[in-house]
Amino acid sequence: MNRLFVLLSIFVFSLGLCAQPQNSAYLSYIEKYRDMAIEQQIKHKIPAAITMAQGILESAAGQSKLAVEANNHFGIKCASDWVGLTYTADDDTRDECFRKYATPADSYEDHSLFLKRKRYSSLFALAIADYKGWAYGLKACGYATDPNYADKLIRLIESYNLQSLTLDPTLIQAGLISEKDTTWQTPDPTTVWVPEDESYEMKESINAYTDHQSKRINGVRYIIAGDGDTFASLAIYLNMYERTLRKYNDALDTRELQPGDIVYIYPKKNRASRKHPYYYFRPGDDAWKISQRFGIKLRSLYKLNGIPFGTTLTTTQRLDLR
Repeated sequence: MNRLFVLLSIFVFSLGLCAQPQNSAYLSYIEKYRDMAIEQQIKHKIPAAITMAQGILESAAGQSKLAVEANNHFGIKCASDWVGLTYTADDDTRDECFRKYATPADSYEDHSLFLKRKRYSSLFALAIADYKGWAYGLKACGYATDPNYADKLIRLIESYNLQSLTLDPTLIQAGLISEKDTTWQTPDPTTVWVPEDESYEMKESINAYTDHQSKRINGVRYIIAGDGDTFASLAIYLNMYERTLRKYNDALDTRELQPGDIVYIYPKKNRASRKHPYYYFRPGDDAWKISQRFGIKLRSLYKLNGIPFGTTLTTTQRLDLR
């Protein structure tokens, strides 16, 4: 009898855990803004689940001061190209400039346009149902500084079944989902972007996107960074860890890309090609630029010349590359 009582107690306790109440503020926010999220998906192909999860997280379910006083539901800052109304608030630093909108609908629309910039263009290669890929991709492209940002979005989507917004049956019934539009299809687990371990290597049959055709220097394949490209955004395109891409390019520090920079997508070599045995240091050069120009690892460049790693090089200095 006692054993039965214990088993029943465990069963009741387990039911209690499964039936924990959801946040009523979140539920109210979802109900109020779900149609806006779906509308943005139809217009701009941004998953409604992602839009809604970001809205909840960035605006504290519509209750943050920024959302209440500036109708800014996504924490978007002014930037140099913003010509609309502004709102000043403390964030990473004091008195930062945030965008201010006339209505929440304007905030939702601007959020979609914000994500359609080149910096986030890699996300649109993902299936629209791949909320995990979108969440990790947003973090990798630098949308937020919170290291747990992607995980928080994923928890919101799964806890509140926000995927039902992305895959709303009414969209199918209305013919808004086309079989020819692959971004609407359920993702294939073999093609969806998932963070790989550090030993991941690119296959030779890499599909470089149209404006980043790959070429070779010193036998090592590379692409050229365009305007707005970052190591994070290129890593998403190339289906690899940002840290791995930085490692291939001797950029594990805070170095960021400039338009026209060479970006290697395989490890560089320990010495340059035979036709480049040495190089004379010129004004405007630095060791990193030279290592990138000739496809040679930065540490190898220093080692070949017997120079302590990190030493500032001097003008007219001859550098052995082999």
